[in-house]
Amino acid sequence: MIKTNVNITPQAQELLIKAAAKKQISVEELASEILNEAIQNKLVGVVNISEFKQEYPPNPLANKQPYLYYADPHEPAIPLEDWAMESYY
Repeated sequence: MIKTNVNITPQAQELLIKAAAKKQISVEELASEILNEAIQNKLVGVVNISEFKQEYPPNPLANKQPYLYYADPHEPAIPLEDWAMESYY
């Protein structure tokens, strides 16, 4: 949802307030409803919505299975000798 400030004439403001009171809804709700309809009616022929849809390349991993590592979960990933070597630095 985009929130924006819209400048309208005082006459339009008065009409909007009266119409919102008659419909028993908020001025913001009525203005949003009117703007949504007007934008769709006026701009549907100007802009093709599918122009904005991006095509992404196919995912090369889509049909792949996860890599399986056949090891004991309690087995350390780094041998103990390498741990000792790392601790001397």
